[in-house]
Amino acid sequence: MAPLSGCVRGNAPGDIVPANGITVDVENQNFYDMDVYVVADGLATRLGTVTGNRDESFVLDPSVVAQDLRLVATPIGGNGRASSGVLVVAPGQSITFKIAPQLRNSTTFIR
Repeated sequence: MAPLSGCVRGNAPGDIVPANGITVDVENQNFYDMDVYVVADGLATRLGTVTGNRDESFVLDPSVVAQDLRLVATPIGGNGRASSGVLVVAPGQSITFKIAPQLRNSTTFIR
């Protein structure tokens, strides 16, 4: 299994996203700040925190595409979690993870 140490934030002006990297755009429509994790082959790695009602972008190393991949968000100071379910992505694609006000209504899009 490849380590996920290649996960980096990618939203600062001037950041360069590798052509084969996987962009994860998180749209937190929830009041709570959320800790966001990528889970690959059962191992959870924290991507970072997305403040309530804000957006944040991250970049995943393309080595995670061959693994059982999902995104999970847990509220800081709250209960429950949002989950993307299993994702099938290819290098160079982007994932939009929308965290809904009611966590069970969260959605994921791949393009």
